[in-house]
Amino acid sequence: MSMMLDTRAVAPADRSDYWSAGIAAHFFPVRVEPFDAAPFDARLSGGDVGPLFVRTISGNAHRVARTPRLVDSGDPECILLYLVRQGACRIEQDGRRCELRPGDLGAHDTSRPSVFEAPVGFDVLVFAVPKWLLGREAREVVAHTATRVGGVDTPLIRLALPLLSGIAKAADGGGVTGPAGEVAGEMLLPVIRSLYGDREGDRATSRSGLLPRMRRYALAHLHDPQLGPEQIAEAHYVSVRYVHKLFAASGGASAWIRRQRMDAAADELRATSHPVSQIAGHVGYADAASFARAFRREFGRSPREVRRS
Repeated sequence: MSMMLDTRAVAPADRSDYWSAGIAAHFFPVRVEPFDAAPFDARLSGGDVGPLFVRTISGNAHRVARTPRLVDSGDPECILLYLVRQGACRIEQDGRRCELRPGDLGAHDTSRPSVFEAPVGFDVLVFAVPKWLLGREAREVVAHTATRVGGVDTPLIRLALPLLSGIAKAADGGGVTGPAGEVAGEMLLPVIRSLYGDREGDRATSRSGLLPRMRRYALAHLHDPQLGPEQIAEAHYVSVRYVHKLFAASGGASAWIRRQRMDAAADELRATSHPVSQIAGHVGYADAASFARAFRREFGRSPREVRRS
């Protein structure tokens, strides 16, 4: 287990400040308030699995608050997914409040003021999921934070528990990086989508519906030199990895965009007398020379040769 914070490392009088500073370093700025006069006791361990920050937090009764000022001073722009393993906790946000017990799941948005309150000793798994990874589903989660969305009485949660425990174990074992980490991190996304997803928009965001939308978007922006997988992902609230997955059958998003640019340029060359430099700009090239080189690689002929033919 990778221990990150342990209040037993400092004097009892310094533990609240030690914990506040440590949580600020590993998560975001917070205010810690112990419930009683007993020495504050808490531990933080974990690691990273691809884009996920996975932490185990345990301790005695205390309250952690994120005020508007603290949100402004630091925000990782994540969704925190809580899985209670022992004890209980109460979470609050945007006027909502719920109590989570062992096996229950709930969430917080790091970009909004919130309260995490443990009335008794507890042990909680925290999965910090970047909003960019969730894409459009992040808005659905934000609308239902501080709400119990499932527990061990829910079939989906019973099926997901081994996955959540496995991700936590991998994080404690040193984490997972590289392509394997990205795949492992994305394995959590179907669970979150099922718990919080946009029920009305599920069909529109399926693979069969989303790829044509992405293609139409790209065709409408061929003139933009910045057009690429990153821009397409941002415009459709998905990860870049997901864009690559959807375009894989076409040789990849970048290759597909390049072919559309070259085909559009060839059509314009044959149908108009526009200067080559102007056509280059129409398909996203800053200068005619780079356009001509790309065109020759694609067709084996120069733009002027295609025009004459």
